[in-house]
Amino acid sequence: MSSPWQIKSETVYPAGSNPFDNRFYGYRSTDLILPDGRPATYHGVTIPDCLHIVAVEKDLTTYLVRQSRPNARALSGTAVPETLELPGGFKKAGIEMAAAANAELSEEIGKRAGSLTLIGSLYPSPGVSNEVDSIYLGTDLTTVDAPVDVEATEQDMRIVAAPFGELYDSIIRGNQPASAQTLAAMAMAATYL
Repeated sequence: MSSPWQIKSETVYPAGSNPFDNRFYGYRSTDLILPDGRPATYHGVTIPDCLHIVAVEKDLTTYLVRQSRPNARALSGTAVPETLELPGGFKKAGIEMAAAANAELSEEIGKRAGSLTLIGSLYPSPGVSNEVDSIYLGTDLTTVDAPVDVEATEQDMRIVAAPFGELYDSIIRGNQPASAQTLAAMAMAATYL
């Protein structure tokens, strides 16, 4: 469904070429006319295709990752929070989604999925970005050698493996700090398991 808002113009700063020197995200400024006729300007982050995988063994052991998230800290705060998240990341240009999903699994948990099922898509921050996150259920897992080259944001990443129900229950009860994407994806996966 489309909104009656009218877009007048848009300025886009691509990843790697923007005022913030960010090589992963871009930024945009959109001038538009609201339904009541008033002009408005919206600013947002542009994000490449994103994907996350709920990786589940036959015995329902599920793999999440715990990692530091500096942007989740309070403004001027000094403590960097850790969150429990699904393995995943950005799809690289020219790579199919299934191959990208298995690359992320390999890099982050040392596994590969023999079967990947798209179980849904999320808009994690619609007021802030254009991010669309494709959520996959990964099964028939096999162990692979993890690559040596670790991304900067994954230097302290730790794998958490536990039964699906135990992890899901802990997250929904607020016992584990988790991203909203992780919670929503786990709820999607619960309908398949």
